Amino acid sequence: MSRHRSRLAAILLVGGVITATVVFASSTTRDREHAPGALVVDRVHREVHLRATVHPGAMQRPFGVKGHHAIVWKKGRAATWALFRSEASDQEVRAALESLGAVPGENLTIASWTERGSGESKEPDKRVDGTAINVRVRWDGLSSPVELSSLLAERGHETPRLDFRYGGNERFQPEFKSGCIVCLYSCPGGAIGNRSHPIRDYVRDGVVYQAIRNRLPRAGSSVTMILKPQLEER
Repeated sequence: MSRHRSRLAAILLVGGVITATVVFASSTTRDREHAPGALVVDRVHREVHLRATVHPGAMQRPFGVKGHHAIVWKKGRAATWALFRSEASDQEVRAALESLGAVPGENLTIASWTERGSGESKEPDKRVDGTAINVRVRWDGLSSPVELSSLLAERGHETPRLDFRYGGNERFQPEFKSGCIVCLYSCPGGAIGNRSHPIRDYVRDGVVYQAIRNRLPRAGSSVTMILKPQLEER
C-alpha cells in the first residue's frame, strides 16, 4: 500500500504559546473526507490529538465484535462498535505517530485473526509489539484529560489491563477496512493494539471489556482523544 501523504501546516495554541504543528491529510480519497482540524500533532508535548464522538453503548451492540474497539475512524467498517469514532482516519494517525518518532511493531499477521479458532496455529497467541502509547480523553467540563483506562471495566479485574502499543498493520487494511485506531486486543486490524490480550483471549474468554457509562458524556458528544508515544527524552 502506498504511504505517500501530503502535509498541511497548522497552528496550535499550547500553554499560551503559539507553536507550529502539522495536520496530516492522506493523499487517498478515502482519507480526505473529514473536517479540517480532525487531527493535530502537538510537537511541544509530542502528542496526537483526534477529534471524535463518544458512543457509550457501542461496544456492547449485537451482531458485531463486542468489547473490542476503543477508537475507530468514523468511515471504517468497525465504527458501529467503537466507543469513540474519530474524524481522522487510521492512516492519518499512523502518519502522525511516526512523525513523532513512534515505531510500529509489525509483528502480527493476518492469521493472528483468521486462525483465532485454530488450536494448532500459534499466530493468535502473538502479542502486539511497537512503541508504547498512552491514551487519554478530554471533553468539555473536565479540568484535565482522563486516562482511557478509567472509562473501561474488565471482567475479573479491579482495573483494566491495558498496554497499548503501536503495531502499525497498515499493510492489512485492504482486507480489514476496519478503520480501527485503538483496539483492546493484539489485533492485526488496528493501528494500536493492547499487548495485555492476544486474540486467543478473545476467543477463549469472550467479551471482557465494557465502557463505564456513568463516567462518559452522553452519546454523540464531542471529545478529543490524545495519543502520546512513550519515547525517550531527546
